Amino acid sequence: MRRLAPSVLLVLLLAVRSALAYVPAPSAIFRHLLGGREEQHVATARVDGTLVLSGGAAGEVGGQGEVQADARVYLRLPGRCRIEASGPETGKLAAVQSGGQLRSEGPGVAALGVGLGEVCALFGARSAGDGRAELEAHLRKRGVNLGSSWLARFGGQVAYVVGGPKDSDAQLWVFKDSWLPARIRWTEGGTRWDVRFVDYNSPAGDWFPRVVEVSRDSERQVRFTTLSGDPKASVPDRLF
Repeated sequence: MRRLAPSVLLVLLLAVRSALAYVPAPSAIFRHLLGGREEQHVATARVDGTLVLSGGAAGEVGGQGEVQADARVYLRLPGRCRIEASGPETGKLAAVQSGGQLRSEGPGVAALGVGLGEVCALFGARSAGDGRAELEAHLRKRGVNLGSSWLARFGGQVAYVVGGPKDSDAQLWVFKDSWLPARIRWTEGGTRWDVRFVDYNSPAGDWFPRVVEVSRDSERQVRFTTLSGDPKASVPDRLF
């Protein structure tokens, strides 16, 4: 067996290293993320699950420690989203986003509205055509640098990160292999928010994560766990 000349071996190693280190531009990452939503053909959807409020979020409904409720998420694309919950410790409550405006029904839970806003921004586009400008505008509002992208790891998986390299920088994370949202974090009014989308081996299917978590200043406030989902559910306009 012939040995490769050192110069040839060096070229091959550099080529492999370059391939492994390749990071698409943010515009390409957005195109793949939104294109995946388009391929899933989701127009209206319902996700059933459980909601756990912790810390300050539990206090906002008059609870202490952790309080749990049955919950349901509705999506009517593009851009209309609702989460409603009911439990003995929470009572009935809902957060609704429509036309870029957020409102609460029942007790207002800040972290719940924040989480719903990110679900609506990242899962609420029906296609790349109707979602690109809205997504970029949303990320700019969060302070994400749309001119920078790099690689990192999240939950044991490789992800593309759009935004600055510091932990304090606003960032959008997208899983490399699936082009699905992994995480978005930013600071607003001195408060550090971190919304995570965990595990797409979900009972709802890979169009919605198994878990959505919202943390405020590194303390988890909201955890929604998916139990079932219907990507073709009938979702009436009156919910929004």
